[in-house]
Amino acid sequence: MKERLYNVKMRAAQGGSHKKGGKHISGAERIIPEGDILWSIAKLLDRSLNHSKGKADFINISLEEVRTSEVKYISSLPITTLEVKDYLEGRKGVIQCLKLIGLSSQKAEALLNLLMEAPPLRGAMLVDIHTLKRLEPDLNRGVRATGMDWAYDLYPRLNSMLEKEGINNNHVKEAVALASKVARAPGIIAEICWSDDPDYTAGYMASEKLGYIRFTHLKPFGVDKGGRIFCFDSTKATVEDCLNWLENQITIINEIKPYQGNFTLSDYFGD
Repeated sequence: MKERLYNVKMRAAQGGSHKKGGKHISGAERIIPEGDILWSIAKLLDRSLNHSKGKADFINISLEEVRTSEVKYISSLPITTLEVKDYLEGRKGVIQCLKLIGLSSQKAEALLNLLMEAPPLRGAMLVDIHTLKRLEPDLNRGVRATGMDWAYDLYPRLNSMLEKEGINNNHVKEAVALASKVARAPGIIAEICWSDDPDYTAGYMASEKLGYIRFTHLKPFGVDKGGRIFCFDSTKATVEDCLNWLENQITIINEIKPYQGNFTLSDYFGD
C-alpha cells in the first residue's frame, strides 16, 4: 500500500495577516508522504522566519490529504537559461520569446507592460491575449496556481541536475513545478514571472512550446516587487476550465526533462 500524500502550504507575512494588510514575506507548498510531514513543516517554518524580505510575524500552515486517484502526473518543462547583462536585456528577450510562440510585437510589449505596471498582488494576472483584459474573478487578489510539486523520489536527480548548472535553489525548483502545471492549463499559451525577493533578479517566460526559459536578470537588484502573468487564449478554452485546473487540480511531476543549456540572446534567437 502506498504511503498517503499530503499537500502542505505555508503563507507568511509581516505586520499581520495578508487579509489585514500585512507585507507578504514568503509562500510555498509541498506534496509529501505522511512520514515527512514534520520535517517539511520545520523547513517551511525556518524559511518564513529567516527570509531576505524580513522576519514573519504571521505564519499560516495548512495540511490537507491528497486523493491520489485525482492526481494528474506530468513531465517538467525543459529548462533553458538565457544569460543577459541586465534586466532590460532580459525583458527584450521575453518579448522575443513571446513572438516565437506567435504573438505580435505590439501584443508582446503590451503584456510585459501590464506586468511591469501591475500593483502588488497575492496571485497572478490572467490576461486575454486578444483583448488584453484581465479575467480574474478578484482583480485585487489575482489567481493563485496551487497544488503542484515534484514526485518525492525525483528530488535527488533534480538536485543533481540543477547543482551542475549552479541553480539548485528553491526559486528554480518551485518555479519550474508551477510553470510546468500552468503551461498545461486549458487556454494558457505563456507565463511571465519575476520574484518579489529583493536579492533574486532572475525570472522566466514559460510555455509548452518553448519550455521554461530562465533569464539571469528580469528585474533590478534590491527591488521587492515581483509579478506573474498568465497569458490566456480565449479561443482555446473557457476561463472556468482554466481556473479549475490552476486552482484545484493536483499535479505531480514524475518525469524530468533534460536541461537544454545556457545561451546568450544572440545565440538562442540566431540574431
